[in-house]
Amino acid sequence: MQFYSYKDSVAFYLRKSRMDPDSESVDETLSRHADTLMKLAQKLELNVVEIYKEVVSGDGLFTRPEMVRLLQDIEHDKYSAVVCMEIDRLGRSSQKDGGIILETFQEHNVYIITPNKTYNLNDEIDEQSVEMQSFIARQELKSIKRRLRKGVEKTVEFGCHVGEPPYGYRRAYIDKRPTLEICEDEAKVIRMVFDMYVNQGLGSQIISDTLNSMGYKPRKNDRFSRTTIRFYLQNPTYIGKIVWNKRKHIKKKFPTDKNRSVLNPEDKWIVSDGMHKPIISQELFDEAQRIRLTRSHPPSFTGELKNPFAGLIYCKNCGGAMQRQFSKISGNRLLCPQKGCNRSIKTEYVENYILRFLKQILQKCNSAFENHMQSENDKRSEMIKINIKDIQNEIKSLNKQKSSLHDLLEKGVYDIPTFLERSKVLAEKLNGAEKALAEKQEQLKDIETAPPIKEAVPILKHLLYEYDNLSVPEKNALYKQLIKRMTYTRTKDQSNNDFTLQIEWRYVL
Repeated sequence: MQFYSYKDSVAFYLRKSRMDPDSESVDETLSRHADTLMKLAQKLELNVVEIYKEVVSGDGLFTRPEMVRLLQDIEHDKYSAVVCMEIDRLGRSSQKDGGIILETFQEHNVYIITPNKTYNLNDEIDEQSVEMQSFIARQELKSIKRRLRKGVEKTVEFGCHVGEPPYGYRRAYIDKRPTLEICEDEAKVIRMVFDMYVNQGLGSQIISDTLNSMGYKPRKNDRFSRTTIRFYLQNPTYIGKIVWNKRKHIKKKFPTDKNRSVLNPEDKWIVSDGMHKPIISQELFDEAQRIRLTRSHPPSFTGELKNPFAGLIYCKNCGGAMQRQFSKISGNRLLCPQKGCNRSIKTEYVENYILRFLKQILQKCNSAFENHMQSENDKRSEMIKINIKDIQNEIKSLNKQKSSLHDLLEKGVYDIPTFLERSKVLAEKLNGAEKALAEKQEQLKDIETAPPIKEAVPILKHLLYEYDNLSVPEKNALYKQLIKRMTYTRTKDQSNNDFTLQIEWRYVL
C-alpha cells in the first residue's frame, strides 16, 4: 500500500452493541452514532468516503456481512482509517475472529479512530492497548452470555415461552411473563395435520399436498412441505410443553456457509409445563410419535449432509432443488419435490455420469485442448455480443414506440382504453427484452471471467483419485468448486439409467 495520511480515505463502521439502550431500534442507534462520528470527522478533518452499517449483527465474523465487506475493501487498499464508537464494535466474539480483523487492519496500515483515541496497529504500544481492550471485551461478552442463558433457563423452567411463537400460537403475556395464546385459524390446521396423520393414516407428503391444495399457507413460505409437517408432528409445544436447548447452532466458518443446527442429546434438553393451553391432546400426540417411529419416512435434513449434490442439482421443469430419498429397495435416489413433475433417478447414475465426464476432461487437459476450448468460448462470446446488440436495438425501438403512444393519445388518434391496451403490450415486450438482455450479459460475464480449466486440475485430481475415501460433505464441497448448477430432466420414455443433465461449469470448458 502506498503511504497516505490516515485522514485521506476514511470509512465509518457502525454496529449496535448490547450496551446500547434497548428502547432504541437498530436504525436509531446507528443514526445517533453516525451523527457523533460525523462531528468527530469534521473536527479531525477526515475525508469520509463510505459508511458501513451492520443492521443484522451476529456473534461470528461471517454472520456480519458489512464487516466482511469492510475487510475485503481494506484488502483492496480502499481506506487508510476506519472510524467506530469503540474498539469492541469491530468485534469481540472470539479470539480467532478478532485476530482476523486486527491483522487485516495491521497488514494494510489502516488506523482505528474512536472518539477517545486514534490507534496505529503498527505502533507497539497501540497494538498492545487494542489487544488488551479486545480481550476484556471478549471476557465481558462471555459473562453477559452466561447471565442471559441462566435467565432464559429460569424463564423456561417457570413455563414461559421465549423465541418465536410456533405456527398455531401468537405471543401473549401473563403477569409480564412471555407465553403463548392459541391462534384459532392456524390451530385448526395443526389439528387437521394430527388427524390426517393418526386417524386417516396419511403420510407427511400427502398431508402437505392436501393443505396446499386447500389454500392454506405456512407463515414464511408459500407452500407446506413434508419437513414442515414432520416438525409439527414432533413439537411438544402443541401439548402444552416448553422445550429449550433442543438444538445447538453451528457457527459459520466461511462466508459461504449456511446457518445450520444439530440436535442435542435429550439429557441436555430443558422440558417444563408451559403456561399456555395445548392444541393437541397428550393421547393424540403420543400416538403420532408411536406411528412416526414405526413408519418409514423419506429423509429430512438433520444437520448431517448426505446428498453429494445438495445445492447443485435442480429440476428443469419447475426449478425446484432435487432432494435425496432413501429406501432399502432402491437405495439413494434424487427426486423432484413437486409431485408428478419429473421422474426420479438413482443417485449413483448421476455420480457415475459426472465422474466419467470429469475423467475425460482430466485426460484432455493439455495445451491443445485448452486452446480449442478457448477458441470455442471466443466464438460463443462473439455470438452473445451480437445477441446483446440486437436486444439493445430492440429495446431502443420499443422505447420509441412507447414515446409515440403518448403523442397519439394527445392528438386523439388513440382513446384511453386503446392507449392502455397498447401500452400494456409494449410493457410486456420491454420486460421480456430487458430480461433477455440481463441473461445474455450474465452469460457473457461468466464466459469472460471464468478461469481456464488447467486451474481446476488439482481439484479434479483430488476428487477423482480420492473419491472413495471422501465423506459426502467433502464430495459436495469439491463438486461446488467445479460446478455452478445442474438442471435435470427424465421423461417417461427414458429408461432406468437414462436422463438429461445440463451442467454450468465454473471453468472455461
